[in-house]
Amino acid sequence: LLFDYSKQKVNAKTMALLLELAESAQLSDKIEDLFSGEQLNVSQQRSVLHTALRDSTTDPIWVDGRNIKYEIIAAQEKMQHFVAAFQAKQKKGITGLPLKHCVCLGIGGSGLGPSLVCEALAPYKTGDVQVHFVSNIDGETLDRVLQELPPAETFCLISSKTFSTLETRENAYKVKAWFKATLGDVDEERLRLHHWGAITASPEKAREAGFSDTNIFPFWPWVGGRFSVWSSVGLPIALFIGMKNFRAVLAGAEAVDKHFRSAPFSENIPVLMALLGIWNINGLGYSSHAILPYADALKRFPSYCQQLEMESNGKGMNAQGQSVAHQTAPVIWGDVGCDGQHAYMQLLHQGTVVVPVDFLVPVRSRSSHQDLQTLLVANALSQSKALMEGQVSAMTPLKACDGDRPSSTLMFSQLTPKMLGSLLSLYEHKV
Repeated sequence: LLFDYSKQKVNAKTMALLLELAESAQLSDKIEDLFSGEQLNVSQQRSVLHTALRDSTTDPIWVDGRNIKYEIIAAQEKMQHFVAAFQAKQKKGITGLPLKHCVCLGIGGSGLGPSLVCEALAPYKTGDVQVHFVSNIDGETLDRVLQELPPAETFCLISSKTFSTLETRENAYKVKAWFKATLGDVDEERLRLHHWGAITASPEKAREAGFSDTNIFPFWPWVGGRFSVWSSVGLPIALFIGMKNFRAVLAGAEAVDKHFRSAPFSENIPVLMALLGIWNINGLGYSSHAILPYADALKRFPSYCQQLEMESNGKGMNAQGQSVAHQTAPVIWGDVGCDGQHAYMQLLHQGTVVVPVDFLVPVRSRSSHQDLQTLLVANALSQSKALMEGQVSAMTPLKACDGDRPSSTLMFSQLTPKMLGSLLSLYEHKV
């Protein structure tokens, strides 16, 4: 993994001052607080411990006087048993047919993360389990998904941290009606046992709704929704790519956790990403930030980062409840290249608004068409070069580009489960 920020508008003095800023904010101590379970979420008086979900060591992690490592292991083992039974066709619907489809109802972090990872890692699919995601309360989407599915072979997962999310709840009512209309007058308790599961940090509410403990997959209040893909919220991912590949995603995230925790700030990729972001929006006044993956498989990645950053840092008060005078987050947007070169790159090169860019570039293709991948990489690098250098046109000023427009490039060997975990973790720690 290579982080190239040589095209950012910084020099040695700027970087030295930004690193001083990190030191003055006691960032080293805050990083340790994150990993050790201090209550960094002051508004809800909670730890922020999604990193614990991918910690493969046996070291204890304490929250409110208890070692949560045992709970995490138990939840992952429950996922593994469920996935193994589902993929072995041992999980059967109410008519006795093996379950082949999983409809996942969840929005925000309960929807974006799992759908992104499943789409990005489609070549790693194991077995013949099909997963389908419904987030919005748009009836057309729900109809489009359900009309293609055999109800007797379909399992529905409700993914909601609070188990009270309006969109998820309303869609669940519709799926319940679909089951009853298509399977006939079946016993509701048996229907829930064979066709329904719940992923939630409020398991007591799932039980009140009649869900069997067998089909309740817990996570915890110290896992933020937009950081929850590593928890039981990732069950659809494990169903799709298998638990071994899901654990590889966790391993990739853990590798970045170790880097973030141990690397000096001058060589610490998430810290450098964050400092450059602070400089671009507060030092240079660039209020927008584009994330452009040169891989169709990462099409949802900008949307994932949009929620991650704008919902986390899009605030006008600090942790003490005081209004802040500086900018706290840019507008995050983006799409895949080369498509963007035929859509919005005109503005990035010649527009009156300067937009810093992150280019995400896999060097090797997962297909046999490495010749096309070479062209794709060349396009990404040439765009970043052109943004920096600009172009003087003697023929017509209409073709001139000013240049001096900042970008960073994240190059990685190939989009594997482990690498995707690393990319997600990088942006989490940046935020």
